[in-house]
Amino acid sequence: MTAHPVARYVPLLIEGDEAGLRDLFQGPPRVNDPHLGWIEDARFDQFVENSHQGLRERSATVEHLSTTATGAGATEECVLRLVRYGHAVSLPVAIASDTSPDARLASIRIYHSIWPLAGFHLVRGPILPAVADIFLPDVIGRYHECLARGDVAGIVQQFAPSGGLREAGDAAEVHRGASELSRFFTVLFANGGGLGVEHCTIADEGASCALEYVITAWGRSSLPHQAAAAVYERADTGLLAEVRMYDDIENPLHRN
Repeated sequence: MTAHPVARYVPLLIEGDEAGLRDLFQGPPRVNDPHLGWIEDARFDQFVENSHQGLRERSATVEHLSTTATGAGATEECVLRLVRYGHAVSLPVAIASDTSPDARLASIRIYHSIWPLAGFHLVRGPILPAVADIFLPDVIGRYHECLARGDVAGIVQQFAPSGGLREAGDAAEVHRGASELSRFFTVLFANGGGLGVEHCTIADEGASCALEYVITAWGRSSLPHQAAAAVYERADTGLLAEVRMYDDIENPLHRN
């Protein structure tokens, strides 16, 4: 099976292949980068060169994980492996795309944490508008209802017995099984409640579902509105087999 164009983005960026990257797009490239914001056609060549140099200096490789694809677009998940100050880093990356009628890319939005790369969190404003009446199906809807009200027991019940959640900062930060998930969500909700989330767009292909959203609050703390994404993988039972998060949100309780 031919890979979706969005799955070729990071490998071509590592290679510094500007022509190959441009061929992925139906028109002039439009890329939203976590650090640089929107990169349009005129800035694209310098962006590719700078990215290629930085990735080469850090001995970067990429591991494809999964692609959630619908007729309107796709979300590519991968792990970028590189070396930072002599230490290996495994950075989860999600690339959400809008697809043109000829199956090439109209635009892409890249999601990953800045923390493993720079040692700090970066406030990233919303990329997409919130949609008030967006429908979250079945277990994804129940998960987000529990997330909003800070319901530890309820949210853990949405996972299959061997289900797990991977955090955004490191591919190895996985919480699997009811006990580990309960500990994770107890900490997550320790600031007086759940998360304030505004949903922007959803891509559901059945086995997996990709969601882009904006986080507005963490428990009792209001936050600058920040863009985020997650992918939800369903088990055969309809419960969650995996939740993989892509954001750079800082826990208010961890701030100095």
